[in-house]
Amino acid sequence: MAAIERIRRSDPRMIPVLTLKHLSELTGSPYGYLRRRVGRLLSNYRRVWLKKRVPGRNRRRLISIPPKDLLLVQQWIAQNILCYTTPSRASFAYHPDSSPVLAAQEHCGCQWLLKVDIEDFFHSVTERQVAAVFFRLGYPRLLAFELARLTTMMVESPTLLRGSQTLRWPSIPYYQADYEGVLPQGAPTSPMLSNLVMRDLDERLLALSAQHGMRYTRYADDLAFSTLESCDRKDIDRFKRLVLIELAREGFQHNRRKTVIRGPGARRIVLGMLVDGAVPRLPREFKDMLRLHLHYLSSTDHGPSAHALHRRTSVSSLYHHVRGLIGWAVSVEPDFGGRLLDQFNAVDWPPVQPRWVQRLERK
Repeated sequence: MAAIERIRRSDPRMIPVLTLKHLSELTGSPYGYLRRRVGRLLSNYRRVWLKKRVPGRNRRRLISIPPKDLLLVQQWIAQNILCYTTPSRASFAYHPDSSPVLAAQEHCGCQWLLKVDIEDFFHSVTERQVAAVFFRLGYPRLLAFELARLTTMMVESPTLLRGSQTLRWPSIPYYQADYEGVLPQGAPTSPMLSNLVMRDLDERLLALSAQHGMRYTRYADDLAFSTLESCDRKDIDRFKRLVLIELAREGFQHNRRKTVIRGPGARRIVLGMLVDGAVPRLPREFKDMLRLHLHYLSSTDHGPSAHALHRRTSVSSLYHHVRGLIGWAVSVEPDFGGRLLDQFNAVDWPPVQPRWVQRLERK
C-alpha cells in the first residue's frame, strides 16, 4: 500500500506496478519472457542504419526496432506510466504541448545565439539513469531496475562497460551483465524517458541561463541559448564553457561540428527557422527549393512522373516527400504554406498509394 501511495503521488492516473510478475499480469506477457529480457538473454532488436545529414563522430545513425513482444510491453509502459509524466519547461519535444515552432519563438529577436548538439543522445542515456527515473516516480527499487532493463538495450561498447559493483545486483546473479544498457532510438518509451532523464539538467541550465541573462530551450538533443542584449563574444564563450561543464557532469558529449555561436550580422537559425525577426521564418533556400519542386511538378514538359524519374524515386515517395515539406511550411508560415498547398493540390498527380501500402509492398 505504501508503494501504491508513492506512485499515485506522482500522478493518480499512473498505473501502480509492484513486481515484475505484476507487470506480467497487467501486460499479458509471460513472466519468463520478461525475466529473460531483464537478464539480457534476449537482444533481438532489428537494427537499421541511416546516413546522417551532418555527421559527428559517426556518419550513420542507428535505429533499433524492438521485436513485437517487447514492443507491446514498451507501449503499455508508455501509455500507462510515461504519458502521465511532465518534462521540464525547457523541453519542446516528445510531449503533447511540444512544438519546434514554439521553441524557435523563444529566441526571436535575439542578438546572440548559442546552439549545442548532444552527440549520440539516446545512446548516452544509460539504464542507471532510466532506473532512477522510475524510482523517482514511486516504483519499488528492484522494479525500477527491471523497467529500465525492459526499456533499454545492451550495446557492446567499451565506453559503456561498467566495472563498479554499485551498478550491479550481486544478490541476483541472473540479472548481472557486462555492459550497461542504453536507450534504443526506435522504442516508443525512449523519447519521454530521455526527457525525464534530462529534467534535472534542464533545470540547472535554466537557472544558469537566468543568471547570465540568457533564454534556454531544448528540442530532443538540440540545445539553444540566446540573449536579447548586446554583449561581447568572450561572454558567450565563457557561458558556453559553463554549459559544456554541466553536460559533462551528466555524461553527455557535445557534437563539435553542430555546436555554434551566431552573433549580430550572422544568420541565427533555430531548428531550421530564422529567429532574427519578431516571428520564426523559413530560410530563403528552403522556400526556393519548394518553389522549384512545384515548378517541375506543374510544368507540362515535366510533371510528377518525369520529376520523380529525375530524382530517382517513385511518384508516391515524391508525393509524400513534397507534401511533408509543405506541411512544415504551413506550420511555420501559414500564408506562404497555404499558397504552396493550393499549387500542390492542383498538380495532376497519378494515383498515389498511402505510405502503409508502400511499407507492405517493401516487406
